[in-house]
Amino acid sequence: QEDPHCVIEGWFTAMWAFGVVVSRLLGSTDEHANVLPHERNAVRVFLDGLRACQPAAAAHLAGVSVSARPVPDDAAVPAAANTKKIHFIRHGQGFHNVALKSFRAANPGKATEDLSDPEFTLIDAQLTAQGEAEAAALQTRANTLTPEVLVVSPMRRATQTALIAFRHHIGSKGLPVVACELAHEISGKVTWDKRLSVAALRQAFPEVDYSQITSEEDPYWGDGTHRETHHELSLRAADLLLWLNARPEHHIVVAAHSSILAAVFNGVMQYATPTDADALRSWFQTGEMRTAEVAWQR
Repeated sequence: QEDPHCVIEGWFTAMWAFGVVVSRLLGSTDEHANVLPHERNAVRVFLDGLRACQPAAAAHLAGVSVSARPVPDDAAVPAAANTKKIHFIRHGQGFHNVALKSFRAANPGKATEDLSDPEFTLIDAQLTAQGEAEAAALQTRANTLTPEVLVVSPMRRATQTALIAFRHHIGSKGLPVVACELAHEISGKVTWDKRLSVAALRQAFPEVDYSQITSEEDPYWGDGTHRETHHELSLRAADLLLWLNARPEHHIVVAAHSSILAAVFNGVMQYATPTDADALRSWFQTGEMRTAEVAWQR
């Protein structure tokens, strides 16, 4: 007999896909068009909370403003010292995404942290077969690019996505892969957002440079009872952007997660036009890559 939870999930997914197609055909700028219906309210509240933190993030940047505009993949790499071309990627589908979809469909109104995982079976969740396929689907675009560095969250699903998508660059072109703790997903309370030890990650991904990770264990986990707030996440997103600005490269790929990317584009970034904001502030789908020109000004 068919699992009713799977039936519900399938119906939600079909309605979501139909909505995305219709919105694109009509030219809609609904920033929630790519969010499953039963997740929309939570996403809306989350993005509003991040946007409310913009003044705090601006103060944290201490006089530096960061702006972004969408550009095509083949846009020229900026020559200006304070401007960079960056491809931002959300990881492909992880096992935690599957678990969460089923949980939320069966438990409307429940929060993410209500999904219990006492055995830590989802710790630092990896990609599903679909997630690996989503990462592989990025290879066509990736192979047209010539980035100077691939920056990855130290969490496995983001690292896996980057290594699959840019396999050709890493294998034949020697593209350096650097782990950055600041690109870590929002952390606390849920096991899939707790990363493994650096020793375990180095063993799993020998091609990744973990030299800039200073904590052997996850520094954002603590005792597991505190979930990072909008304020904390926005300040970390600001620090991530400062870290990217300090790097010497002008053409960068960043593979990360939905919440930290939402914080980058909603809690920190400024935009010259509403059209630019609409293109970059919406929720990332799994396996999605967006290209932006990012400028830092004092």
